Amino acid sequence: MRNLLQFILKYHVLILFILFEIFSITLLVTTGSYHEAKFYQAGQRISNSFSYKLENIRDYLSLYKENKRLAAENNRLYNLLKSSYKIAYVDSAFRGDTISSRYYKYISARVLNNSVNRKFNYITLDKGRNHGIEPEMGIICDEGIVGMVKSVSDNFCVALSLLNPKFGVSAKIGSSGFYGPLSWKETSTDKALLEDIPQHVSIIIGDTILTSGFGSIFPEDCIIGVISDYKLKGGNYYEITVKLSTEFQRLNHVQVIKNEFRQEIITLEQTAEDE
Repeated sequence: MRNLLQFILKYHVLILFILFEIFSITLLVTTGSYHEAKFYQAGQRISNSFSYKLENIRDYLSLYKENKRLAAENNRLYNLLKSSYKIAYVDSAFRGDTISSRYYKYISARVLNNSVNRKFNYITLDKGRNHGIEPEMGIICDEGIVGMVKSVSDNFCVALSLLNPKFGVSAKIGSSGFYGPLSWKETSTDKALLEDIPQHVSIIIGDTILTSGFGSIFPEDCIIGVISDYKLKGGNYYEITVKLSTEFQRLNHVQVIKNEFRQEIITLEQTAEDE
């Protein structure tokens, strides 16, 4: 109580001023319809502005939850894709009875960091060794391919972005099936080059570019982009400019692809090379 009295005595002039101001404004508003209307309009504007901002905050929070839900649903659907399985025949005498064995497993991850304007661009994800992530796993999103896992810790991983000249992928032309190496040449954040396509191949602007399935990192027919330009290089092969389908500047949720048979394939190929 003593502290309260001391506070009032110390600031009594300011307190009286505020009280008189409140009293004056109240008289002004209640005694004139014009001022009352203006005061009401100002109050409505403040209230509407506050409600709008509050609604935006609620939408943002619900959008974050919705994105997580959609990412989980996408992951479930990716793992149900027909291309995620291979058909293994049990016996030649019973070719009608088959076993579906999982070929690709998809692991949902969220992007924590992503560079797009450097010479060598990398992506950091919130999944690591504890979640089944290993080096050299492919990464895709709903729009197309994203890159490949480079380094892994227990709970995180860093990936080579497609916008990194150290990363390359075997790609094919959708209409003809001819394939060659595709890589980023630091020209643009939405362009890459497909090379070594023979000059007798018919090239069509707008044709789809897909993964070939070689290398055991990406499944076949993952979207990469479309042909936007091309030219002969050296007189024998085309150099094709591909407009990438993935918009890296708004990358948020991705799917990391595990090929369950990749190590078996690598071991077999290495054995064949050593013989």
